[in-house]
Amino acid sequence: MVNMHKSSMGFILPLLAICLFATFIPEAAWSVTLDDAIKSALGESYIIKEQAEFVKRSRFSYISSIDPFLPRVDLDSSYIRTISPMTPISTYTSDLRDTTNSRDVYTFTGSISWRIFDGGERWAKRKGAFLVWEREKERFKSVREDVLFNIKSAFYTALGAKSIVGKRQEALQSTQKIYNLTRGRYEEGVAKKSELLQAEVRLLNAKIDLQRARKEYEKSLESVKSLIIIQTAGPFDVEGLLSEPSFRSDYKSLNDRALATKPEIKTQEKEIDRLMRVYDEKKSAWFPKIDSALQQTRQDTQFFPGGRSDAFIISFSFPLFDGVGRYYNVQGAMSDVNAARQRLAETKRTTSLDIARALKDYELSIEDVRMYTELVREATSNFNQLYGEYMEGKGDILNLLQSEKDLASANENYVGSLARAQVSLSFLEKAAYIGDRW
Repeated sequence: MVNMHKSSMGFILPLLAICLFATFIPEAAWSVTLDDAIKSALGESYIIKEQAEFVKRSRFSYISSIDPFLPRVDLDSSYIRTISPMTPISTYTSDLRDTTNSRDVYTFTGSISWRIFDGGERWAKRKGAFLVWEREKERFKSVREDVLFNIKSAFYTALGAKSIVGKRQEALQSTQKIYNLTRGRYEEGVAKKSELLQAEVRLLNAKIDLQRARKEYEKSLESVKSLIIIQTAGPFDVEGLLSEPSFRSDYKSLNDRALATKPEIKTQEKEIDRLMRVYDEKKSAWFPKIDSALQQTRQDTQFFPGGRSDAFIISFSFPLFDGVGRYYNVQGAMSDVNAARQRLAETKRTTSLDIARALKDYELSIEDVRMYTELVREATSNFNQLYGEYMEGKGDILNLLQSEKDLASANENYVGSLARAQVSLSFLEKAAYIGDRW
């Protein structure tokens, strides 16, 4: 019995030790790449799902618009009892002698009807429903582009903030190295107390800058998490390479492509076509309506009527006068078309303007990357030179601290320019509707 207790304890204690050790292991951060973020955002975005439902609704409306082209089958049944006695109420009975004595009549009518001509009203409504469906599909593309730009912008902003954290950590290490060197020289009696205090101030500022950069990075991560629709309490991180974009193009080719393919412009073109169909629908009120019907009527004084009448009917209707509504409805529909054409022209103008501005911003961001690359090179060389002189006792602490600060600023501006260049490219892709490979 004692041996069994010892053996069980020998099994439980190592297991408890493993569990306790696992408790203190830090949880690995969930790293998300740009492709992962885009796929998640496009798959989980609420506004994309909302617009997808609008597309479904317009599709169902288009399918239902076929009904007026199909024949219609109607069944009617009625029962009538007259209050005044000795009043004939039926002309279709199985026995005409009952017409003077009957106070009850049962009627059953079946008909198949089909509209032969309506002035193009049915066609206009169906074509309009189809164009609404096409318009909503173009709006879906536009919404998708907005979501794509938002997630790319947020991701590159977060990636830039992460890189800035890394650069400020490097700046803190350089400042710490300068502080340690100054403190050693002060203890040896070579450096002044003021030099040590200046190094301490710069070290403290570097720690403050690092803390601020970390908070900015955390804020940018929240934006990414919100856009990709995830709820996680654990560590979250973005993963990717922040590099200079290589895309090059000219304004004319970008503008021509956007004016031909951009969803906002296609949406407005579909809207003009739809309003033209509304105009056709209003205009159809000026044409006659021709209907045909095949009808059978049974009417009798008994519950199952025997009296039968078969008829083929062709009807022609045209309102000679029904006010001024028909005229002004047509005029109003044409005004809607003209207004939509002006909106299309304005959409094209703003699209061209957005492309011009986005292209200038992108070109400027590329130049900034090149300039900051050169600035980092010069600042690094200057810092190394002054640090070597200070180690030899020839340099000045103020010049060294200033060169370190300039180097840190150049590094931050460099990675910031890379992030801004990627965001500028994302906006240019959105404005000109290019680069969508997702």
